[in-house]
Amino acid sequence: MRLKRTGIFTKVIIVVLLLYAVTTLIVLRGKIETAEETLDERLKTRADLTASNDDMQYALDHKDDDEVLEDLARREGMVYQDEGVVIAG
Repeated sequence: MRLKRTGIFTKVIIVVLLLYAVTTLIVLRGKIETAEETLDERLKTRADLTASNDDMQYALDHKDDDEVLEDLARREGMVYQDEGVVIAG
């Protein structure tokens, strides 16, 4: 059995389709990398928010504890009347 030779038109079509496939793969790889970066950022934000929520929940659960109240007041910049404030900078 003898194989039929392909024409120039068929070869051009195959090359065009291969170029299209390679270009599409490159573009999709870029989109995947961008999506992975976005996911990493959002996971970090989620972890930060979860830690913040845990801190707030602890403060609510221990709202009658003097040490917790003092810590919250200090975070807001409050000090005792006879206490001096040193600002490092």
